[in-house]
Amino acid sequence: MERTLEKNSSITWEKTKFFLNRALTYSSFLLLPVWIQKTVELNIFAQSILMLFYLIFIASQWYFLGKEIDHRLKIYFRANSSIDRILYRVIIGYATMLVVFNLMSFIPDSIVRHFFWGFFVVVGLFYSWPTRGKIIEESVSTQFTEYKYLDSFEKTVLFLTVAMFFTSMPSFPFMSNLETFKLLVDPEEKMNGQLWNYLYMNFYPFRRFPHLINLGWSMHLYFVSLGLYVLAFYGILRFFISRRLSILGLFALISTWSIAIFLKKDVYACATTSFSVLWVWAILWCVKSSTYRSGLMFGLLCYVGVVMNYNFVFLYPIGLGLLYFFYLKDSTDWYRTQFVKYTTLGLFLIAVTLITNVDLRFSEEALTFQQLRHYYSSLLNRKAFYALSVIGAISLIWMMIAPKSRFFRTLTIDINRLKELTVLALCVLLVSLFADKDLTQSFGLLWFVVFLCILPLEWIFQSISRLRSRRNFIYMIYVMVCLLDSHFEGRIRILYNFYQSPPDVIEILKR
Repeated sequence: MERTLEKNSSITWEKTKFFLNRALTYSSFLLLPVWIQKTVELNIFAQSILMLFYLIFIASQWYFLGKEIDHRLKIYFRANSSIDRILYRVIIGYATMLVVFNLMSFIPDSIVRHFFWGFFVVVGLFYSWPTRGKIIEESVSTQFTEYKYLDSFEKTVLFLTVAMFFTSMPSFPFMSNLETFKLLVDPEEKMNGQLWNYLYMNFYPFRRFPHLINLGWSMHLYFVSLGLYVLAFYGILRFFISRRLSILGLFALISTWSIAIFLKKDVYACATTSFSVLWVWAILWCVKSSTYRSGLMFGLLCYVGVVMNYNFVFLYPIGLGLLYFFYLKDSTDWYRTQFVKYTTLGLFLIAVTLITNVDLRFSEEALTFQQLRHYYSSLLNRKAFYALSVIGAISLIWMMIAPKSRFFRTLTIDINRLKELTVLALCVLLVSLFADKDLTQSFGLLWFVVFLCILPLEWIFQSISRLRSRRNFIYMIYVMVCLLDSHFEGRIRILYNFYQSPPDVIEILKR
């Protein structure tokens, strides 16, 4: 009895200590907008570093907001990896903040700043005080505990992947005004005004500094879009293959010179062409989660996709139909009906987005087979590692036709889930052929090509699972193959030129 009372009395101190630590950290990041405004006279490199910290702060707010929504709605799910849990909460938090900031954009400019700062102060206090004891034991770092067990090879490849991700940042242009920025990013006007309202409110403290808000918008479109793209692809890989090869798959994806080429042709290509992998991951995760409340995330993700490109609206009914009639067919009718009900919030927001869009022109930017063939051949020409995708495609077809073949006895991949992935990839291709090529151009199908490359490697590594030294040797050979044609020095040169001589202001050409 005395021990119980002692624990109850000490929990107050533990909560207070946690609150002070969290509140101090949160306040430091919340002051970043004020500090960044003081760096107008500094070089572009220092401004980029501080803006990156601000983006990390905003992304953490998405995670904590999604985590709190989980707790309030009592959403308990099964996760295949820790990245699935993080990505799921970030998507829910991002969509929620997208709605909140759009509602905030209707407030008059004279008082909107009070709501902006008040919002972050309120949520900061709410996140800082532990409403339940489990929060004290949990943190964002605890979501990455599995990566403590990575060996030296895996840590090296993961470090190279992160380095490639940051050094692949393109040379952002600086526009004279925000309307010019919108015209460059979205010349066909496929994006909804909700995105621009959100970006304006998200970077509201920098509204008096066009240079800073231009840099912030550009970095947001690159780091957020490509960051979610990479995390979703890793989540897909972990559904099928080991953690070691999943890390190699990430490195094979980010190390291709095609990424720099895509961003050179269109600096903001990753903003819309990265959505297909998120959609595929979301459907696979909804099946794995074993909870009908995951329909909330699927609906909100489709809403975010429609905000980015109204042609992505076709993915909502296709995904919902596949889940209801095929992927969740072993669940009860009540379970599937509840799943559909939880997607209705996303459906409502999608309807509002389409209604408020200025001009809807469906199927005007469809993909052709000639473009698809040229796209695939260009990927192979820029990275020799992708030649394995031919073997992977043959293996994929063979596994689905003859899953009990003696050649695949050592392979432990779930064939049914592999069929689901193939169907989803074909759906993305069909929507791209009939609706919008953004789903398969640039970053659109790059992830699936890399997946096909990793598939035969999984078979090789499972076949020699007892030969650890030989596995490490073969692993490093493929890492070196990816590294040698990554043009890492070219990425460094692009980034160096950007920081040494940023592009001049771009103005709208007179027609």
